[in-house]
Amino acid sequence: MATQENDNILRQRFQEKLAARLTADPSDAQPENASQPSKPGSPFCIQNFLWLGVALVVFYFSDFVRVMIYDTSIKRMWYWIGVALMSIHIGTAAFLVIWLGFWKKISSDHWEKQYPKTIPIATASFLLGILCLSVALWPVWGFLAPIILLSLFMGVVVIVAMIG
Repeated sequence: MATQENDNILRQRFQEKLAARLTADPSDAQPENASQPSKPGSPFCIQNFLWLGVALVVFYFSDFVRVMIYDTSIKRMWYWIGVALMSIHIGTAAFLVIWLGFWKKISSDHWEKQYPKTIPIATASFLLGILCLSVALWPVWGFLAPIILLSLFMGVVVIVAMIG
């Protein structure tokens, strides 16, 4: 009997909190430190070192360079389409980061306003490039091809974050 009463009390508290949250005006809720800008975290955290370690292990044990150069089971048409799409992605990212960010001193908040098509182009070319590379490398690694590509991509992202 006591557990049923406790369940009812807990249920009532939950419903009251949920109702209060759903009926509250979001413009009224201000975070405590809204006036202070948030400080970005350090790129030298344990997660980044783990991603870097995973990428190095995958790079070594998959024999990535030898497979890319010498393996005859790669579907070369899909491979070169994927390489071209990834080159578009890297070129777009270089344009945004190096040209706009460092050279022209334009903040990343204004990139989408001045060049609204660059981010969708980079995203689409990256997704299609990964898809094409996965199809090209499927005969070599099978279902591990997307996982290998993901881990290597995350390793590159971590290296870029640590350098920049």
